[in-house]
Amino acid sequence: MISWLKSPTALAIGLGGLAGAAGCALLLHLAGAGALHALTGSALPWYVTRAAAITAYVLLTSSMLLGLSITSKAQAGSLNRADAFTLHQFLSWLAWGFVGLHVGALLVDTYQPFSLIDVLVPFASAYRTTAVALGVIGLYLIGVLVTSFSLRSRIGHRAWRAIHFSSFLLFVLATLHGIFAGSSSGLPVMQLLYLFSGGAVGLMLLYRIARSRTQARTGRPTAAVGRSTRLPGV
Repeated sequence: MISWLKSPTALAIGLGGLAGAAGCALLLHLAGAGALHALTGSALPWYVTRAAAITAYVLLTSSMLLGLSITSKAQAGSLNRADAFTLHQFLSWLAWGFVGLHVGALLVDTYQPFSLIDVLVPFASAYRTTAVALGVIGLYLIGVLVTSFSLRSRIGHRAWRAIHFSSFLLFVLATLHGIFAGSSSGLPVMQLLYLFSGGAVGLMLLYRIARSRTQARTGRPTAAVGRSTRLPGV
């Protein structure tokens, strides 16, 4: 049903497009503010970085909810577990791509300039230092998480699962980064987004924990998913 998501070519095209956009943003940054203003106008990077950040957060939330629904056997609709896991993996990669676009747009934004050091080294930025540092740490963490999908056969399922428990830390970091560093966090729609996302993930996690405890008391093992379709660490 969603076999196109399993195609390496389709995935490469999507990620390549996002990486290309981030690369173009970096080239414009290196070309100088004058060239940037002539090609895009001073406000465009600011809108792009906000849109990319919000999109990445929505994709991350969706991936978290889908992953928790798989391990708690709560997914609805016609998706089987294998397709649901493939979609979960695709959403994670896509979220990482939009994080890259967010960072790239920050580098060319002349309204609030950021250097490579600012976006790659925690606590290096003078702008909302702690909040930005949370985002930098999250950047590396999501990179580790999504690339571990490709390394699962090499590192083993147990280690891979342990790595993916950090997805909860990533979600917390992303939420705090958005609330305290985002220029749109004061808008009612963004406050609703953070409230809904945090509440939905929290409730799904509580349901997953309750289900695991019930299975432990009754002695029923959690239904196994094939090695190629197990959910990472949730």
